[in-house]
Amino acid sequence: MKRRKNSKVRHTPRFMSEGISPVKSTEREHTSLPFRMGDVTLTRPVPDSFPGAEMLNKLRIEWMFQLRLLTSEWNKSHYGTLVFGFIAFILGSVSSELFDGGDATIAGVDGVLAISGFQFFQILISVLFWAWFAFQAWNLFPVMRVHAISLLAMWNGLVFAQVFFHSDNGSFPIGAQLSDMMEGTLIVLVVLFFVFFFWKAVIETRDLHVEIHHLHEDVRVMETELAEHSLAGWTALFASWIVLVLISSWAGVHHIATLGDSQVAFLVIHLLTGMLSLPLLFIVLWYPQRMLGNDANVSTKAALAASLEMDGPGVLPIETDSKCPECGAKASLHRLDNGSLAHPCMSTGCTTQVIIGESCPTCKEKMSSRLQCSSCGVNAPAMDYFPDQEAW
Repeated sequence: MKRRKNSKVRHTPRFMSEGISPVKSTEREHTSLPFRMGDVTLTRPVPDSFPGAEMLNKLRIEWMFQLRLLTSEWNKSHYGTLVFGFIAFILGSVSSELFDGGDATIAGVDGVLAISGFQFFQILISVLFWAWFAFQAWNLFPVMRVHAISLLAMWNGLVFAQVFFHSDNGSFPIGAQLSDMMEGTLIVLVVLFFVFFFWKAVIETRDLHVEIHHLHEDVRVMETELAEHSLAGWTALFASWIVLVLISSWAGVHHIATLGDSQVAFLVIHLLTGMLSLPLLFIVLWYPQRMLGNDANVSTKAALAASLEMDGPGVLPIETDSKCPECGAKASLHRLDNGSLAHPCMSTGCTTQVIIGESCPTCKEKMSSRLQCSSCGVNAPAMDYFPDQEAW
């Protein structure tokens, strides 16, 4: 049986003492983790004299933590799905036409009909494997399933952008002209727009998670919890995934555009960067879900507030069995269908349902992340009124 972290606040006498006592490890225990990020140490840290040493060491610690957690929790489903992704990517990237040159005069439906039986079978298998990869990602990452499909769509969008960039200039970016880059630039800007909002949604959901789950009267405990939920390493991996996808897309299209020049190096770059992008994509999807729990709703704070305001006070909860973690008395807290926790506004005369940690859309009163039981008076985080989740 899992033990809940004791986050309830009791009003106890305070005594004067000399100095400040260190935060005890039991006050920041995460029972859902086999180990903690704070326990990870570097055997050979970057010397302080090196520029950016502190950030580099921080990233290395987070990456080591993620790798250890990944190797201890990923199973055959994760690795098997990646194998399907590798095969789908290779089958879709390599064909006999890359070596015999194909027929550039045939296009459209005629081009499809001109494909040989083996090549058509290869394309079909690649499409089926990609569909299975997307289906498995949908099932493996329920919290991130919509984002998984959107990131795959963004990947394809960047490929189409490179097609537009190379349509009038096969040696792109050499000799590029702004007049020939309008369509591709528009697609890239749209993709980057959605990429930014995906990153923003994960960051703000993490902030709300820490505020709800780990609010503490001791500032040192809060700082420790925020460090345990750092996403600096994840952000760096996400940025690396974007760079790899950009390079892979450019190299693949560039190889086709310069076909006949014997530039096989571009095909090799396309294959290597594309295959590296697949495990990075899985990490980008897996890590926030592991941190936030399977009941999280990854979206920006503005989107959550707008959703609640549009739905109004008539929103039907999907979970209402909240109770005081101390005495078991029933509470007015409930979980909405989007995964957020809501409670009737604390302001006198206002009954609007307010998301925990947000401001009331009616009277603008801020809803606290901690609730006080009307029966026993204990003050505890809102999430303690519901059962534990697989999160930290």
